[in-house]
Amino acid sequence: APLFFMSASILLFVYLCLIDRPLALAVLTVYIIHHGWCHLYHVFVFSYVGQRKMATWPKRDFKLEHKKWVKRKKGSLGVNKAQYLRWKEVLHFVILPNYKEDPDILREAIDSCAQSTVARKQMGFVLAMEQREPEVEAKARELINEYKHKFKYIFATFHPPGLPNEMPGKSSNTRWAAARLWEFLERQGINGDRVVMTISDADSEFHPKYYEALTMKYAESSKKRRERTMWQSPIMHYKNYHSQPAIVQLTSMYIAQHEMANLADKSSKSLPYSTYSLSSNLARQVGGWDPDWISEDWHMFLKCFLQTGGEVQVEGIFLPVVNYTPEDRTYYRSIVARWEQSKRHALGMSEMVYSLMSLPDAYWALAGDCSRVLRFVRHSSHVMYKILVTHVEMGTYWILGSCQGPIVGYVYLHPEEWEGSVLGESGTWWWIMINVKFAAVSTLVWLFFNILNVSLYQGIKHRAVPFPEGSKWKWFYDNSLPHYFLVLLNSTTLSSVLGVAGGYTAWRAAYKCAKSHKFEYVVAQKPKAAKTKLANNTLF
Repeated sequence: APLFFMSASILLFVYLCLIDRPLALAVLTVYIIHHGWCHLYHVFVFSYVGQRKMATWPKRDFKLEHKKWVKRKKGSLGVNKAQYLRWKEVLHFVILPNYKEDPDILREAIDSCAQSTVARKQMGFVLAMEQREPEVEAKARELINEYKHKFKYIFATFHPPGLPNEMPGKSSNTRWAAARLWEFLERQGINGDRVVMTISDADSEFHPKYYEALTMKYAESSKKRRERTMWQSPIMHYKNYHSQPAIVQLTSMYIAQHEMANLADKSSKSLPYSTYSLSSNLARQVGGWDPDWISEDWHMFLKCFLQTGGEVQVEGIFLPVVNYTPEDRTYYRSIVARWEQSKRHALGMSEMVYSLMSLPDAYWALAGDCSRVLRFVRHSSHVMYKILVTHVEMGTYWILGSCQGPIVGYVYLHPEEWEGSVLGESGTWWWIMINVKFAAVSTLVWLFFNILNVSLYQGIKHRAVPFPEGSKWKWFYDNSLPHYFLVLLNSTTLSSVLGVAGGYTAWRAAYKCAKSHKFEYVVAQKPKAAKTKLANNTLF
């Protein structure tokens, strides 16, 4: 399906160019405006909204807010105790899938959870290890002994290799860990209604108040709502921002702004990314994580979404999770490591195949309930549109977008073709003006968009690996104006490279998805832990 959509789009444009170039210009202009809205204007507006929320959420006292909420809802809580939870009733379990990760990288993720005020009394931690990793039991035992006094529960699971119908990766490891967790809950007699699971990347650093905010959200949701919600923080690949190659920095900024904008816009259909939370009951209702799909976050959302008739939604918690981008020993090898990760991320296009395959069953399950069918049509259309914009449009834009200048110039210089077009002379001139004016306005918005890139960095830089003492680059990044011009230079020179690279990964993924949905999970090369880099003064 993805390969068909992408190929059909290109062939349709070529066909229009052959029969009516002014009409091709009009169609291309509509396409460019749509792309500009999704990837520039929308991101610009709602990234600003998200940054404002990021500035205010850390100042909130979530436990106090919950106490006030309980007082206001005291009557309904008394009548419907089964619908809501008290603060102390919420029990968190963090699952940390990992394979051959530096123990210090894992410690940074675990420490960020341990610093939460709810860690010792309301949090369990699951080290989801891969059995095929050498000396993995000793590694897990060391971490458990180190942190056993900081969590209510902590234990390790060991995902065995070679299980039927599995592909090694985060999804299959998470599935195994979740199944062992559910066994643990049954042995302990813990009611699943109380449990909210957080699936973390191995290098994710949580905000100190993330679990307080999640506790409040979970406790104040009715039973039905908490079993139909996934919670997501803005993901910031800024932990090693100062040592990232320029093109990787640019990617980190664009992804952070894009994901945050989708979370901040309540009308947008946001999908979970990297690190997210959901009800244990919801995960169990749908049968847990599927072990043979590579895009574990999107796939789990789509599985929950389709099996609940489109009722599952993603809600933002504006306390960012910070993690690393892939990094190797040299500048060039760091770019290659990020490139390998980009190719893996592009394989998330397979979720379009999964969605299209699963839609008939989802509709059949709702047969006879017209209102739910109509609601599902609306919500599923939004989800499919999101996948199309994220993956399919990425594959077509680098080709169609590069045609904009040549076709505008050609149509402008050949007015003899205007009269023969279905648009006529006035219509053709109108579309030329729309195209040119939109490009001019977009350039202005793009300049302000890069200001938001710098302001985002300023708000998150205290959580990045700092520069070593005496570094000449520290002043450059600490001051917004020189940093802005650096970002502007990188955007001007490297955005087209990112477009071509993203387009290639999309076409590569579409070709692979046409043959199978099972892919090898390539583990990204992680940098040294922050404290190791500082101790060795090896930031660059």
